[in-house]
Parts: sequence; structure tokens; C-alpha cells
Amino acid sequence: MYVWNRTGRLVCSLQKQLPEIKGNIVSHQSARALRAATALVLCLSFLPVGFSLAQSIDFDDSYIDEIIVTSRYRAEKLSDVPDSITAFTAADIERHRIERINRVAELTPNLRFSDDQEVGVSTLVIRGVRQNRGTGQPPVSFRIDGISATNNLLTTQELFDIESVDVLRGPQGALYGRNAIGGAILISTRQPTATPEYNFRISAAEGQDYAVGGSASGPLVNDKLLYRASFRIQDREGQLRNTFLDNQYVDYKESSAFRGRLLFTPSERLSIDLRGQLLDQEGGSGYFMPGSEGFLPLPPPAAPILFGNPTYIIQSNRIGESFVDAREVSAKIDYEFGWGTLSSITSYTDVDSGNDQDLDQTLFEAIDIIVIDESETVAQEFRLVSNSNTAFRWAAGLQYFSQDRFRSLATTFLGFPVPPAAQDLKLENFAVFGNFSYDIRDDLELTLAFRYDDETPKDVTQGRSSTFSELQPKASLAYSFREGLLGYVTVGKGFRAGGFNNLSAGSNFMPGFDKESLLSYETGLKGNALGGRLRAGVSLFLIDYTDQQFFLFDQTGTQANINIPESEITGGEIEVTAVPIDSLQLNLGFGFTSSEIKEYEAVPGVLVPASEIVGRNVPGAPVWTLNLSAQHTLSLSDDLAIVSRIDYEHRDKTYWTLDNLDIQPAYDLTNLSLALESERWTTRLYVNNVFDEDYIEWFFAARFIGLPADIAWPSKPRQAGLEFSFRY
Repeated sequence: MYVWNRTGRLVCSLQKQLPEIKGNIVSHQSARALRAATALVLCLSFLPVGFSLAQSIDFDDSYIDEIIVTSRYRAEKLSDVPDSITAFTAADIERHRIERINRVAELTPNLRFSDDQEVGVSTLVIRGVRQNRGTGQPPVSFRIDGISATNNLLTTQELFDIESVDVLRGPQGALYGRNAIGGAILISTRQPTATPEYNFRISAAEGQDYAVGGSASGPLVNDKLLYRASFRIQDREGQLRNTFLDNQYVDYKESSAFRGRLLFTPSERLSIDLRGQLLDQEGGSGYFMPGSEGFLPLPPPAAPILFGNPTYIIQSNRIGESFVDAREVSAKIDYEFGWGTLSSITSYTDVDSGNDQDLDQTLFEAIDIIVIDESETVAQEFRLVSNSNTAFRWAAGLQYFSQDRFRSLATTFLGFPVPPAAQDLKLENFAVFGNFSYDIRDDLELTLAFRYDDETPKDVTQGRSSTFSELQPKASLAYSFREGLLGYVTVGKGFRAGGFNNLSAGSNFMPGFDKESLLSYETGLKGNALGGRLRAGVSLFLIDYTDQQFFLFDQTGTQANINIPESEITGGEIEVTAVPIDSLQLNLGFGFTSSEIKEYEAVPGVLVPASEIVGRNVPGAPVWTLNLSAQHTLSLSDDLAIVSRIDYEHRDKTYWTLDNLDIQPAYDLTNLSLALESERWTTRLYVNNVFDEDYIEWFFAARFIGLPADIAWPSKPRQAGLEFSFRY
């Protein structure tokens, strides 16, 4: 097999491709250990002779803390924002052990996140709006400290030293930019502090899964220049084995991440926030399980080959390898005028990734693939936000986005190389946006918002270009029945641009796919009651979808998006947090969707006839989910407590395919944790997937993609672990 770079020059053979691009994974262990030691020394080098307490733990669970969000670029109570929002505080992140977005999804109604295929690949579904893989775009605006994750490979990164996570459902383009068609995921890391602060964490779990992390923060020049440095390193041998390759582990992973921030405030009006981040992930790839016996059709006069492989057993004929490297720098400059704040947000992101895997996923040598993905992105936003102490409040701005992305997919078919699917894609986006809120009365707020996108993808390899433009208005009316009880109705339009498929020779997919848009109608009620012992919210929505994008791939290595002309999704969410008695907190989250593909026409490359797709459910999300959790705090003294948690999640059936013939049956997951917490340290024992539930994370049907067999991504087995954190 051969892989070509964007100029058409031969790069290297299969045996040398990944080592030359990334270096041998095993040989990186010593370098990784050196990086780990260096990061640790960097943090510890700032330790003073004497130290002060960085944070304390509140053991009083007799009430629910008020959550403050900044989803409209101003500090507001969660109960005052007319949107369906799931918010996680620093305490939630600690006690739920939120280290990646998949954990957030487990706790959020109508949000599903699946890891599959390789370390950088994920499939995110929010309210039935799906992730587009390959060079496609995510269905949410994914932002860390206000900086957009400009590549879909970055949604799988580890979350460390995190202060809050907010999940906003419904179109959010007016405030959060491109691809916010289904919502926004807003992550805030811990800020630099004016007093010295240090944190250290270490954990060990089944699968020889070890992780270490830490942070240091404090002043460099009085209160004018503050810093924060944090890191996380993980080394996991794995728990899933390939029984046909000497029981080797397939889900191994090594990752390291480092983040540094400088906050410079030369005056009361001006602040400059500089941020840099390095991410490095290496791990297994392509350990899908065949969901049916392999059947390889061959052109005449050859006869088809029946593999006769076992099903639902990891059996690829090679151990897959994959990696993602990312480097990001950003600068956020704020200047306060007295009547408002002008912000400039600039970012540069460089992402390199690759994977080498068995594409047919059977124990036979049928189809192999090497994927190379490289991108560079520059983004700039100018935003002007008014003060919040007036009846009329507004935010407006301009955004620019430019990305150069090269992606190559090279396959071998029965040992013979197939010309690679290579694409050099240049993407440019200009946008203007605004959000305006007015208090018609003290208890009635009207919000009008808009975003106008003009996005141009250019497929340099094939000499193709197209421009997709869309105006996305949004309006909401919010009524305060009383202090702490808000009702609202919202109508908004969402948009995601079209693009070009990365075609390989022999593929029948169309060279491009169209933009998609949706109209979302939502009503909700949210508020607090019982003197701070109850917080609840309910929302109902209807989505009228036009040209919904849907991801498929085939045996040639082509990864393509197609359009479904018309579909409809209805659903809702219920979230409740309650403290029925002192020291006991209960949480409930319920989400459901009902959908229908209203219109579908035959699409080249899709092997299933249209008559079997029209009228079916939009696939990818459970029909309904239920989350229940209970947390009990037993105070042993003023600064010591035992905190126990149980989290239960029910996921109802999930339709995997457009014709709804392949279904993941309903299943249940349970997590337990027991922690001993003090002001300065915490020791926590945890067990995830207590009953070792076996299910499918993601599924592709052979009849849609032309592979020899259906393929299914295995679930994670039960894992018990112990972690210790220390802060001062």
C-alpha cells in the first residue's frame, strides 16, 4: 500500500508510514516519561516554602448552590436564561470525575458521545443532530475558554484543571459561531489566581490505567501578571483483547497534555489573556467487531468469497495504531469602555493525526487502510458587549475562520493497493452576528438574535469550489412568573455548511454534499423552589430539518456525507436537582426524541433503496434516556467527610441505520464512588459500569457501506480505580 502527500509525491510504504510521521509508539514511552517529569518539575518548581489554602470543600449539603452561567457573555443565574442548559460546577466535575466529554454526555439529557475507530474520532449527537466525521463538521460549537475547537478531532481531548462545563441545547449560532446548529458545549478552565495555588492528582485503575496531573497558579508581577500551568499524563495498557493475535490489548492509550496561561492586566480597563496548549494522544485503532459473517463480492468471472468469520469478537488481523497531535495558541484581549466591553479573540491551531488499521475488521486479510489528516486553522473574532445593568442589553461582532486541511485515505484490497482518496481542502468563513435583549416589563424579556454565515470550501485537489450562505435568526420571549421561576418560548434557525467528499477511485458517492438547516421551536419552564432545596427545568422542542447531513463510507476508503431532504425531530428534557434531607442530594435527567424521515431520494453510493428509508426514524440517538444519581455526605468533622455516590443511566433502544433494521437494545449502566474528602486532599475509590454491561457504542451496516461485514464498536468493560488529589 502507498500513501501520497498533497503534492502527489510518494511518502512511504505501509510498513514505514506511521513511524516516519509519528515515530514508533513504543519508542515514545521514554520521551513521554521525560515530558511527564518535566511537567511535574515545572509545577513543583513554583512551590513556596510556606503555602496557603487554595480551595475549601463545603460539606453543607442542606441546600443547592446557585449556578451562575455566562452563556450570553454576562453573569446570570441559570434560572434566568431562556435556554435549555445543563451546567456542571467545579464540585460536579470533581465528584462526577468528568475527564472527557463522553462523561458529560452520560449526565446530560439528549446528548450522546461515542468514541470509536481511533483516538481522535468521535460521534456526537445532540437532540438527534449528528456529528459529521472525516472532514465534516460537528453539530455543536465546542469552546474552551471562549476559543473554538476548530477541528472535530479535538472533541476527544482530555479535560483537566476544569472550572465549569455548560451544555446549551438548540441553535446557538448567534453567540457561539459556526456549526452551533444543535447547541454549544462551553468549557472553562481554572483561571490564574492572585494568590499561590497548587493541585496534584494521581490515579490507578484496572487495565494498568495510570494517570497523573497537576497545576500551579499565582502572581508573577504583583497583581498585574498572573500565571497558571497545568498538565495531565495517562498511560493505559487496556482491557479489550484480540484473541486471534495472542490476546494483545487493542484499547491501549498514551496521552499527555500541557496548558499554560498568562493573564496581564496593565490597567483596570485592559486585560490580556494568553493561552497555549499541547495535546498528544496515541492509542489503538480499528478494533470494531464483525456483526455478521464476511461476504466479499468479486467482479466476474471470480466467485464471491465467504469468510465465515465469528461475530461480535475482536479479531482484526492487525493491531491498529492511531495518534492525534495538537498545538494551539490564543490571545483574548478585553477593553472596558464603561458602557460595554470590546473583545478580540485570536487563535491558531495545528492538528496532525493518523491511523493504520484493518478496515474489514475480520481475521482475514481483506481490506486495510491508512489515514493521514493534517490541518492548520486561524480564527479571529471581534465582539462588543454592552453592560448588563440596563433594560436594553446587546452583543454584536464579526468572525473570520480559515482552515487548510489535507486528508488522505489509502487502502489495500486483498493485498493490492487502491489509489488513495486524497483531498487538500481550504475553508474560509466570514460571519456577522448580534444578540439583543430588552426588558419590556420587569417580568418580561424579549431577545432577538441573528447570525449570517458566508462559508467557502475549496477542494484544491479536484479543483472544486462552492459558497454556502445563510441568515440564522432567533427570537425568544421569557416571562418571570416570580423570582426564580422562568417560562420561555424560542424559535431559532440553525445552519451547517456543505462541502466536498474525499473520493477514492471506484466510489459511487457524489463529489459534494449540500448545506443543511433547521428550524427549532422550543418552550420551557425552569426555576427553584422549597427554599433552595429544589431546582428543576423542563423543555419541549420541535425541529423541522432540511437536507440533514448523514455520514457514510465504503470499501474504497471514501468517507462521504449525503443529504436527507426532509426530516422532523420532536422531544424534550426534564432535569431535577433536589435536597430532600440534609446531606443527601438527588439528581434526575430525562431526555427523549421522536423522529421521522419525511422525504428521501435515492443517492449514489447508498445501496439501500429509498422506499426502505422514508418514514423511518433519524438514527444515532437513543429514543429516550434516564439519569438518576444520589450523593450522600457524612461529615466526620469540620474539615473531613465521607462522600458516596451512585449514578444510574438507562439508554433505551438506538436505531443505527437509515432503514432502522439494526438496533441497539436498551441497556443500563451503574457507577459507584466512595470518597474521603478534606480541605486539602481527597481519596476516591470508584467503579464504572459496575455490572459489566456489554453493549455496542457505534455500528455500521455492510449493506450501506459495502464492507464485507457489519461492524460494531465494543463497549468499555467494568473498571475499578483509586485516585488521590492534593491541593494547597
